[in-house]
Amino acid sequence: MEAAENRVVVASPSSERKRERRKIRRRNEKPVIAPSTLPNELIEEIFLRLPVKVLIRLRSLSKQWRVTMESLSFAERHLKIAKQSRVKVMVIGEEDYLKGTLGYIPHPDTNVGFRMFCLESGSLLSFTLINFSQGFGNWMYISGNCNGLFCIHSPYKQSVFVVNPATRWQRQLPPARFQILMHKFNPTLDEWIAMDSVFHLAFVRAAADYKLVWLYNSDKYNADLSCPNQEVTKCEVFDFRTNSWRYLACTPSYSIFPNQKPAYANESVYWLTELHEGRTEVVVFDIHTETFRLLPKIIPAIASSDPRHIDMCTLDNHLCMSKREHVTMIQDIWRLNPSKDTWEKIFSIDLLSCPSPRAEFRDRFEWSQKDMVEPSTPVAVCKNKKILLSHCYSRGLFYWFFILRKFRQRFIIIHIPYT
Repeated sequence: MEAAENRVVVASPSSERKRERRKIRRRNEKPVIAPSTLPNELIEEIFLRLPVKVLIRLRSLSKQWRVTMESLSFAERHLKIAKQSRVKVMVIGEEDYLKGTLGYIPHPDTNVGFRMFCLESGSLLSFTLINFSQGFGNWMYISGNCNGLFCIHSPYKQSVFVVNPATRWQRQLPPARFQILMHKFNPTLDEWIAMDSVFHLAFVRAAADYKLVWLYNSDKYNADLSCPNQEVTKCEVFDFRTNSWRYLACTPSYSIFPNQKPAYANESVYWLTELHEGRTEVVVFDIHTETFRLLPKIIPAIASSDPRHIDMCTLDNHLCMSKREHVTMIQDIWRLNPSKDTWEKIFSIDLLSCPSPRAEFRDRFEWSQKDMVEPSTPVAVCKNKKILLSHCYSRGLFYWFFILRKFRQRFIIIHIPYT
């Protein structure tokens, strides 16, 4: 032990020479200095065209760069340029790699995969796997994209998360009263299936902050004496500054159609109602005044239809509605002009001319099935005159590209795989 402590390490002549050469090289090297002579406006223009992951690495190199990148104006400009560059779509789903294998044991549903696709090429741009601290009970609902953020929640569990897939940032939120009451009631599986409550919530940007808006139908499962409104519907709003949910006193007197996700456009949120006196209405929520109203003008073909035959979505920040004719298999898509409350037909899709054998074989889903009344959902429109559609019964996403013929456009289908 003493011999080991008194041992002296003598460096070899060759190692000494190498050390001297390194010292000489360091003295002769010119220091690399950040291009501070460039105007700040030019540096910012360069940063605006870089992906988020690169910006995260660069912001640690300079305090001035960090301040620039974390400013609200920079974030808004960066998002705007990213939308103009090329159309992308995010595919989100639970990740369980062992599912379907021999001896499979259910995996905790805490892993969620985020896949970014380029619509022009159909190629996978990025994949991010994020592990959450709480599972979703195999019952996961995802909000629309809000400035690159998504809200993932489960009505079955008391989990609510806001996540940024680009930076892997996540924040767990306290459960809504809806989730707490559901968890306390503990419905059976059959009761969950028969339930008419609305499980979708809206994630919106309001001024310099964000909001979660959860409008749902009142029933025995969510009865709450503390709610100021005991009418047909209840509405909860989450305030990120106070980190709490609150009830709204005035809510619509129409039952909300539970199977339709709310659409967010023109600083308003839209919901379809159940049939009321033979009509389907559209409820509008102003995110600034937090008031509800009915959309005054609806296309007659839409208003007189069952809400199961209607789809509502957002394309290029415009509210769009579509209807599928089960006889002719034509799906028409209209777009709302919010300033005039008028509608314009923008697409007409002939589903009979769009067979998809690959999707039918894999998903047992026939795209042009005549007895299926649910329309397809437009997801995005590309610059090269293509539109991406999805359907609630198909696991895949689908490209449709059209050739202009007078008014009606004819579409052909190309499959974009889910994985």
